[in-house]
Amino acid sequence: MKYLNQRYKILVSLLLVGLLAVGFSGCEDQLLDKKPRGELTQESFFETEQHAIQATNASYEKLRDFWVHSFGWVGMTDIASDDASKGSTPSDNPEMLSIDNFTFTPTNGLFRLTWQGYYQGIFRTNLAIQNIPGIDMDTTLRDRLVGENKFIRAYLYFFLVRAFGDVPLVLQPLEPDEFRQPRAPASDVYDQIEQDLLDAIEVLPLKSEYAASNLGRITQGAAQSLLAKVYLYRDKNEEALQMAENVINSGEYQLLDDFDQIFRPEGENSSESIFEIQAVANSQGLGGAPYGVIQSARGTPNLGWGFNTPNRDLLESFEAGDHRMQSTMLFVHETLPYGEEDVVRDNSGMNDERYNQKAFVPLDSPSGTFNGGTNIRRIRYSDVILIAAEAAQKTGDEATARDYVNMVRERARGDMNATVGLVVEPLSSVVADTIGMSNMEDHVFIRYANIGGPADGAGLESLDWELVNNDQTLQVNTLDLITSIDGVSVTSVSDFNNEMSSKDPGQQIAVTVERVTQTFSNGQLSTNTETVVATMTTEELLPDVSSSGQQLLEDIWHERRVELAMEQQRFFDIQRQGRAGELLRAQGKEYQDDKHNVYPIPQSELDLNSEMQQNPNY
Repeated sequence: MKYLNQRYKILVSLLLVGLLAVGFSGCEDQLLDKKPRGELTQESFFETEQHAIQATNASYEKLRDFWVHSFGWVGMTDIASDDASKGSTPSDNPEMLSIDNFTFTPTNGLFRLTWQGYYQGIFRTNLAIQNIPGIDMDTTLRDRLVGENKFIRAYLYFFLVRAFGDVPLVLQPLEPDEFRQPRAPASDVYDQIEQDLLDAIEVLPLKSEYAASNLGRITQGAAQSLLAKVYLYRDKNEEALQMAENVINSGEYQLLDDFDQIFRPEGENSSESIFEIQAVANSQGLGGAPYGVIQSARGTPNLGWGFNTPNRDLLESFEAGDHRMQSTMLFVHETLPYGEEDVVRDNSGMNDERYNQKAFVPLDSPSGTFNGGTNIRRIRYSDVILIAAEAAQKTGDEATARDYVNMVRERARGDMNATVGLVVEPLSSVVADTIGMSNMEDHVFIRYANIGGPADGAGLESLDWELVNNDQTLQVNTLDLITSIDGVSVTSVSDFNNEMSSKDPGQQIAVTVERVTQTFSNGQLSTNTETVVATMTTEELLPDVSSSGQQLLEDIWHERRVELAMEQQRFFDIQRQGRAGELLRAQGKEYQDDKHNVYPIPQSELDLNSEMQQNPNY
């Protein structure tokens, strides 16, 4: 139940008067002089318990905003990383393309609008933190609401300080003559983030202590988890390990058995969810979020804008047979998630087309750019386990580090111990029709054969296709349909998984496929089919990590990448790891170590605020 969304559209008059319009750059005096008649104002609002709840809900509501958890934010976290590309059509949004390529300047509007969105959220939390304590109300609820706002403020500042470095540290609503604030040292911002989270931990309930009607509100575990991550970023590894283990040992969370379920509707607010931003798509358009819409399939079916496409480097980073890849990426000619009877069709205007399946918007969502109903998963239990793993390695407890990272890998293995490096999909009727092979449905085809894996070495191939005849005709270059494993018939993905679950590592098996190839000549598409029997030796699926030293640390970093891929974690991860320049330049991005360790302060803020200086080399 998404309690918060039913209350998110709160008409709180205190959020008027131009203070939300810009971060610190002033507003018209006459606006401030207006005294609304018969309306709640900032001065008269905070009088009742209901006002305190509404003000806090207003802070939550800002988290769904287009300029907090959507367009610019996705660009600055995923698209800027080595996991993703801009996506959409090549000419769509040059400002986003400049973030992808690291050719941006301080005038890029995405920085300006994201900066403003985050400070608007901070403004709301500051109002609540300052005024709720003065309300005559239940003290436990009062303290909890203040704690929720302190968490949100800390969360917002955590993004700003990682993105921009030194930023203005504003902890109370400002008067007009205070709008021009200097940048505070990043260390001071981090200190405040830590204090806000420590304060929140003292007053927030455990997840299990909330009533069902409050599912989705911020918990003690969320504050502890975010603080553990903050400690990790500050290289306070002993504190990070202790805080992460507070969450692990609380008994409040557990990994879901099925990784794929996390990002489906039934996975919202699950046992693995520590903090996720609630969204609900309704006909009134009051509770949705644009987060999923901007990343969903563009074209047919037209579910979104097609930004933030997982790149080939991420695809190839998954180990042989790691099914998390399939739950992360939505491919062309793949049946839509959630069992929907439609398929992603090629958009000829896009290059190297894939989509973020973790942000998928269901077909039945009410239309509207800002009305996606996908919850935004921000802190998952596996993230906290990997924080603990990394902190343990850095404090010299390598046995504990290996235990934690292997917990995550064990879940990813599921019931299988062996793999041949294949990710397979059903050739459902809708897929078969789309690729012009309706007579071949009810088969399993090879979506991806890991490069260098057993199946790849034995000659089995990933699905390969192209548009020919002036982009009018789909030509399947290679489609490998699995018909049997060791003579046992395979007609479904379940059949394939059952057979592979019965195999041990090091076992020789025979995989029989019907290979379909097509050629286009003289206006005609010709189809050829041949039987291929490929013999290969299985290998261990996602074996336990047994390394030590630097290799163990790199193994943990790898696990973070594939476990949390496309969840807006990667760019800041590789920044703190000191690897951003190496990894991004390898992809042809124009990353400069002495410049792009932070983004530029928006030029509009500098123009309006003489107290601020630009980051170096911009």
